[in-house]
Amino acid sequence: MNYIEALNLLENGKVKECIDYFKNNNYLIEYIYALIMTDNLEEAEKLSEQIDSVRADWVLKLIPIMQGKLKEYPTYFQIRNFLEIDISMLFKANKKEYIQCILNEADIFQEINSESYKFLGRVLLKNDYPYQAKMFLDRSLNQYYNDVELHYLFVEYYLYMKDFTNAKRAAENCIKINPDYYPAKKTLNELMSI
Repeated sequence: MNYIEALNLLENGKVKECIDYFKNNNYLIEYIYALIMTDNLEEAEKLSEQIDSVRADWVLKLIPIMQGKLKEYPTYFQIRNFLEIDISMLFKANKKEYIQCILNEADIFQEINSESYKFLGRVLLKNDYPYQAKMFLDRSLNQYYNDVELHYLFVEYYLYMKDFTNAKRAAENCIKINPDYYPAKKTLNELMSI
């Protein structure tokens, strides 16, 4: 096994197949995530305390959140860089109780990074939770109506739900905000042929 193969296993929730590789080859951050995915939060936290990195600092803030006890607020950039990725990995590892605890802090994330509702909506939609995704997308839309990327997430939501009329309307909204937004133009052309 090489690093890329091991990382692919980790990202797809097949932790038991890669945990020893990360430990034995001193890939500490990856090993920490493998520990998290195998519910060994205490060891993951102890190891994170020994590493001087932004990602390890994020893990030290995330673990208490996953346990339902927010201790320290993450930074704007930590939310932007890691929130979606980590929730997606937790979905792949079937750690829904951790995800729920993270979602319970959505308002805190939103106060720190005003795109958090959008991030949460996107990761929920990509992991087949469309109704929960729409709730966060709607909340984000109330605050940032002119975000073309957000409007395009509505296109994806409506396509997921096979609601082509509203998908077309959402794509048209994207183009009103940014006439050159390629994903919306492409999708709108495809929708016209349906």
